[in-house]
Amino acid sequence: MIMSEEIFSVLLIVSAPFLGSYVSTVMIKTEQEQSILNPAFSTCSNCGHQILLIHKIPILSYIILKGACYRCKTPISWTYITLEAGFLISSISAMLALFNQTFDKIFFAIILAWTFLPLSIFDVQKQRLPDLATIPIACAALLQGYFLPYINFIDCLFGFILGFVLSATVSIAYSKIRGQTGLGWGDVKLIAAVGALIGWQFVPWFIFLASISALIHVILQIIIRGKQAGRERIPFGPFLCGSSWLVWLYSIF
Repeated sequence: MIMSEEIFSVLLIVSAPFLGSYVSTVMIKTEQEQSILNPAFSTCSNCGHQILLIHKIPILSYIILKGACYRCKTPISWTYITLEAGFLISSISAMLALFNQTFDKIFFAIILAWTFLPLSIFDVQKQRLPDLATIPIACAALLQGYFLPYINFIDCLFGFILGFVLSATVSIAYSKIRGQTGLGWGDVKLIAAVGALIGWQFVPWFIFLASISALIHVILQIIIRGKQAGRERIPFGPFLCGSSWLVWLYSIF
């Protein structure tokens, strides 16, 4: 018996914060070079305290525990609450924004959000975007032209080329003029991948929105923290990911 779209939608929303918690654990354990299959999977990384089942409820547990281990009070990584809440909010937002669209669009929008959120956090933490993420996104974006009815392969291909050429030109020119890296090659690959995702027609709007949002962030940081904040390097990945998701939502209407 095929599950109805309504039931599957509810399951997506309910499972979103739990999946966000799992992805957070995988990211943290991978960073610490620990196996995700190890029994320590459910213990505090500082004191080794076995995490109780009631303390594994996404979002709610973080709030009740005030963001710290129940026993040793070591702060819980902000990655957990960010991805748990982010997965839940993005899922609900996708369903509300696309409530009158077909279910395949809603499902794809949710999967995109669940991909871009961990990638954004990784860029914030590591100041880089790994090929392990950007290349599969580009491949999936190109393949959508064959399987999804609202975009064709030629638009995807031209979007990939346009995104790569524009961003690579900016990256090379900035390096030549300033003698330092402004736009990393991970950013260039992500922009090309997103170009394939949204089609060449929306690439300029995507780059404009990402640039404006990053500029607003820098201005706010300068206002709050002073001029030294303006000289700090900021990860561009979160702005690229957020802007690409919004532009993709707009492009499928």
